[in-house]
Amino acid sequence: MIVPNIKQNHYTVHGLQSGTKYIFVVKAINQAGSRNSEPGKLKTNSQPFKLDPKSAHRKLKVSHDNLTVERDETSSKKSHTPERFTSQGSYGVAGNVFIDSGRHYWEVVISGSTWYAIGISYKTVPKHEWIGKNSASWVLCRCNNTWVVRHNSKEIPIDPAPHLRRIGILLDYDNGSLAFYDALNSLHLYTFDITFSQPVCPTFTVWNKCLTIITGLPIPDHLDFIEQMP
Repeated sequence: MIVPNIKQNHYTVHGLQSGTKYIFVVKAINQAGSRNSEPGKLKTNSQPFKLDPKSAHRKLKVSHDNLTVERDETSSKKSHTPERFTSQGSYGVAGNVFIDSGRHYWEVVISGSTWYAIGISYKTVPKHEWIGKNSASWVLCRCNNTWVVRHNSKEIPIDPAPHLRRIGILLDYDNGSLAFYDALNSLHLYTFDITFSQPVCPTFTVWNKCLTIITGLPIPDHLDFIEQMP
């Protein structure tokens, strides 16, 4: 992109994509001016989001500014909404954003939970089904001492089994990929290759203890490097 005839000593660029690196160069057009400036680098943060309490299963509680979800048997008197997860054996909650372009990174802190699923789903995902057991959702799951990725009821084990305390999720909507990482040890776990047909929403289930999301992050440099390798 070229921006001509800038008269001021500052300029605001609009329409930058989330989770993207940009390089800016300033060049004077009069002969008294200097050559190109040193490149200025900018990395935009990913799309921030929170958990949507209206979507939370009646056995879950969303707290801490809608960033934490935990199992709570006392919170069962929730009204029914079309967004609410209703599965008998899988207690889900969705993020409050739908993503249809760009690259986005978020992390999930595992606070003692030994049974959870983390991933994305379409808005049309059946709310009475486990996420990952239909064609509208993709997840990384822990079931006690077993770790798998799951989509459309097909499971692939993560081997060797990791011991995860913080999980990184990198979604590249335009290039059709969803990758999971051990965020503390910078280790790649698995990547789904997906042809998206609808906007997607971050989605979570938790059976015991709690999960906390961290959003609005820049994509870590080492993941940018991995993504750009041929």
